[in-house]
Amino acid sequence: MKIWYGVLLIALILSIACGNGRGEPDIDSTVLLTVNTESDKISSQRVASKVSSEFTISLKICEDDDGPDCAKLRLGDDYFTTLNPAKGYLFSCIGKNPNAPGSDETKITWINFADKTWNFFKKLWLPSGTFKPEVGTYRETVSEGTREIKINNLPVDEEIGDWPMTNYPALTFIDRNPGIPVSQNVSVSYPVIPSEAKSPTCLSLGAIGVTKNGVVIYNAADARGEDAVAREIVDEFGGHPARSDYHYHFIPERLDNDFFRDGHSEIVGYINDGFPIYGYKGVGGVEMSNDQLDLCHGHNHGILGYHYHATIEYPYTVGCYRGEPISN
Repeated sequence: MKIWYGVLLIALILSIACGNGRGEPDIDSTVLLTVNTESDKISSQRVASKVSSEFTISLKICEDDDGPDCAKLRLGDDYFTTLNPAKGYLFSCIGKNPNAPGSDETKITWINFADKTWNFFKKLWLPSGTFKPEVGTYRETVSEGTREIKINNLPVDEEIGDWPMTNYPALTFIDRNPGIPVSQNVSVSYPVIPSEAKSPTCLSLGAIGVTKNGVVIYNAADARGEDAVAREIVDEFGGHPARSDYHYHFIPERLDNDFFRDGHSEIVGYINDGFPIYGYKGVGGVEMSNDQLDLCHGHNHGILGYHYHATIEYPYTVGCYRGEPISN
């Protein structure tokens, strides 16, 4: 009897290792596998743990003592408001929609819902692979006080995940996003010298800005009004598609690769009110956090004037518009 159970156990392990021909376990095996014998029990948690290690990444900004603790980032769900802008909040024009599509929180292992925190190092990300869309474009021209930017909404550096994610059952079991990024011509015009509005403006769904890597920026919330970076599975390069619209909910660290002499990050993109968004570092190369930024996730200093900053904590890019947003 013990020999028979041993054969069954080996067969199950082999089926997990070879399940879908990509070196990934079939999702049913990943989550539901439970083998009871006289001496052995294989829990779904152990199998899921092995799968998780294949889809995790790290960040350089998480390796030092500057900024937030990447193993215990605050979950942004409770920092979403439609009433008034507030420091560290996302001021949205549209309320939450719990019926919108999104990830299945009962299957998310990297969020501590009791503490309302999430662990960047344990989050799952879609890896790179064979998917190779059209090369991204970014063209910026300045004329008569207007900055015109034209993109095709695909990464200029060609860094993109292996979409569609449906090829990875272990990931689509958690987040059933079937989208595939495609090229889309986008043109926006911003004032070269934007001005601050009398009061901040709320953020809508869809694109709130554009990166110099040729990909648009969405705000920090998913369609449900929950923390998109914490909850949704995006690719290891920081983006994912809404149907065919590829976008970032935060600034991928690799885009923050140019710095001034004082260590301050350079511009990584522009927000829809015309103000630039800089990378993760402030003066002296110190990583920025919500504590150092205002209600809209920006600040005003020196010759740089008013500008936004990327952070690794919610709301990641912008909390509201400090200037008047464009209509295009």
